[in-house]
Amino acid sequence: MFRITLLVAIALFSLPLSAQDNGNEGENNPPTIEIGRVLSLGPLPVDTDRLSRSGHAGAMQRALVGQLDEGELPAAGGELSIFGQSASWGEIEPAEFAEESALMLWWFQLEADRFVRGHLKIEGFEKPVVYVDGRLIESGDDGYALDLRNGSHGIWIVHAGASAEGDPALRWTGREAQDRVSVSLRPERRVSAQLLTNAETVGDMAISPDGRYLALAFERRDEPADADIQRLEIRDLQTDRIVRHWTGERPAALAWSPDGRSLAIQQGDSLWLLDRESGRARALLLEHEGLGSWRWHPDSDSIIFSWTDKDDSETDKRRRLRALEDRWAGFRDNSQIHQVDIESGLVRPLTAADRSVTLHDVEGDRLLLSQRSIDYAEPPHSLFRIFELNLDGLEERDVVELRQFDDIRFAEDGYWLLAGPGLPMGDGKTLGEERAANEYDTQLYLLAADGASATSVSRDFDPAFSGIERLADGDLLLSAVDGERSALVHFDGVDQVLTRVDIGVEVMEGFVASRTSPPTVVVRGSDATAPQRVHRVGIDGGIEILFNSRASSYADVVFGEVRDWSFTNADGEAIEGRYYLPPDFDPENEYPLIVYYYGGTMPVNRQFTGRYPFNLWAANGYVIYVLQPRGTIGYGQDFSARHVNAWGEYTADDIIEGTQKFVAAHEFVDGERIGNIGASYGGFMTMYLATKTDLFAASISHAGISALTSYWGEGWWGYGYSGIASRGSFPWNNRELYVEQSPVYNADKITTPMLLLHGDSDTNVPPGESHNMYTALKLLGREVEMVEFPGEDHWILDREKRYVWWDTMLAWYDKWLKDEPQWWQYLYPEATDE
Repeated sequence: MFRITLLVAIALFSLPLSAQDNGNEGENNPPTIEIGRVLSLGPLPVDTDRLSRSGHAGAMQRALVGQLDEGELPAAGGELSIFGQSASWGEIEPAEFAEESALMLWWFQLEADRFVRGHLKIEGFEKPVVYVDGRLIESGDDGYALDLRNGSHGIWIVHAGASAEGDPALRWTGREAQDRVSVSLRPERRVSAQLLTNAETVGDMAISPDGRYLALAFERRDEPADADIQRLEIRDLQTDRIVRHWTGERPAALAWSPDGRSLAIQQGDSLWLLDRESGRARALLLEHEGLGSWRWHPDSDSIIFSWTDKDDSETDKRRRLRALEDRWAGFRDNSQIHQVDIESGLVRPLTAADRSVTLHDVEGDRLLLSQRSIDYAEPPHSLFRIFELNLDGLEERDVVELRQFDDIRFAEDGYWLLAGPGLPMGDGKTLGEERAANEYDTQLYLLAADGASATSVSRDFDPAFSGIERLADGDLLLSAVDGERSALVHFDGVDQVLTRVDIGVEVMEGFVASRTSPPTVVVRGSDATAPQRVHRVGIDGGIEILFNSRASSYADVVFGEVRDWSFTNADGEAIEGRYYLPPDFDPENEYPLIVYYYGGTMPVNRQFTGRYPFNLWAANGYVIYVLQPRGTIGYGQDFSARHVNAWGEYTADDIIEGTQKFVAAHEFVDGERIGNIGASYGGFMTMYLATKTDLFAASISHAGISALTSYWGEGWWGYGYSGIASRGSFPWNNRELYVEQSPVYNADKITTPMLLLHGDSDTNVPPGESHNMYTALKLLGREVEMVEFPGEDHWILDREKRYVWWDTMLAWYDKWLKDEPQWWQYLYPEATDE
């Protein structure tokens, strides 16, 4: 890597006319831009003749671009060492370059303020090779055809010097009049889709019991090499040195033995043990198909693990459903608990039931387990048996049966239980008897050893819990949904006090804790405008940064500001929200607005990126408003209970009122150019809102629900989710809810152009939900488009398909909110013929 020593920008310097539009074209003619200056590195110490005869020229060029593209952007004066020789980036004029037989590397950026198409023409240079945004571009008759998203595009050119024939030239020619770009040499850029998916992040962590050693599993993507790179490092937190490091397949799970001598690493169906002192690794379980989750036994002499027996029933010709759950992938598989001895490798079964068993905790020779039964008698139409297993005689003891719970751990006298406010033997509900609680608003209970009673220790604590771990001193660490943020909460078992721990990130992705007292705690997470970090934190305060993705992947990226903005609704309740501004925000300009929401009981948190990349949308010139309507957990039981038997009520009012008030409060927002988007329950809200208001100029629903009855009956989890969201209501006893709150029954009221997105293999919200609305709007003659993603489920996970998915969203908004239909027509050329 090299340091930036000088900023150079086309816009800031007096350049020859050739660096700008040629000035000879009218406004409606395709623009031609002579690229008058680039940053150059070279001549590189490589014999061009030998390189061309080696057969490895392409691989060498790819490696060079890959290495430099991974680091900070080039800057004039930036230096690096090549084969012991000092080389520096310098600013040159391509038209004046005359050195022959010299291997050169050139770099510049093309900045596009909209989707553009054109050609990069390179003349008078030997064997030019072009990489754009890390991807190799092939040459055609008119040069290098480039289709560029709105954003910053790094151009790398490797060539073998000036040609003896022809004058050197480097130019951009657009296809149409709007296909204009600018050239920049600034060592800064806007965020891109590729950067969001390719940047290095930590996917898993494990800390030794004494808190000294931390294992971190990293992953990133090298675009020029078309390779996913995983690596594992073990860091000594006392000396801040990496004591072990290797690359390979990303571990599925990591955990230190309680004595700290071994690190267990799961890769696929194999479990390896790495000796901390010697660094030697050995296979404990090798290619055990169906290997699942696992935990160390407290004595470090064995590991307790889940092993799944795959169902091999013949279903090619017919398949009789055994239960509602039989629609779920893997329902017929049977997962049982086993134990493997570390020294001998002997495996023994601990359970042998006809239904799968789940391991929750281990204490001495006691295992805490659960087993799901088929029982639809009461919402949410499930039943779990929680029981103990003693390893000495493999005797079982039933603890309790519950319709719903999240997790459970041993306590000194009983069990720590995460479950909803309506726990039958508990006192967690703070609402009146007439109101149903939102059972996703998870509370912390102390469940009696006999399972007969449970005392809530969090009924007056608004955050909803999502994870629990016991500490060595009997205290607890819990992850919690805390409004837009996620919190790490410490529970003092003696004083019965819940306290938020300062972790230095707005959204925590995970945490690990040592067995010392006090514990060493390490968390990973991000902020709305700050990518992933890993922090070592103290229960009573203190934060140390161990990894910062901003420094490694985003050092030269310019982000817009994120500001908090909340309002009080017509019913006097505070509705939290935030908004994202473009990187080059000017309060004197007007911007189109995108409103994002979920509404399906979980808040839209402040994570840096995810399935819906707000920072990327802002970098494309949009203001993004995100709000948390009523029905969301993390704000107290009264707030979250508005989700039950509502299906759009309250939520729609908050979204409409919030959008109107946001526009009125911000003069830089164009009130005529507002788009809205939601996914899953949020996709339902997009459809529902379209039947209630014409506030929005363009709408997007991803995997939305159009008819409550079909989702309830067809979606794999539809009946279970409805058992909470529609508690006590069914199509036969609450026709009004299932019909009037279903958007498709009011499709004739929709006038807003709507884009319906869906994975065609979605098992959560079947694609038929979007087909319902697509059919209705087509027959009504309304503006509607539907795009399916083959092989994708509820989320679009395939990297290349995700790029197209993101492009499709922005292209739709560009068409309707910016009057720029070209990107949409490029993605879907058949749309221009209709």
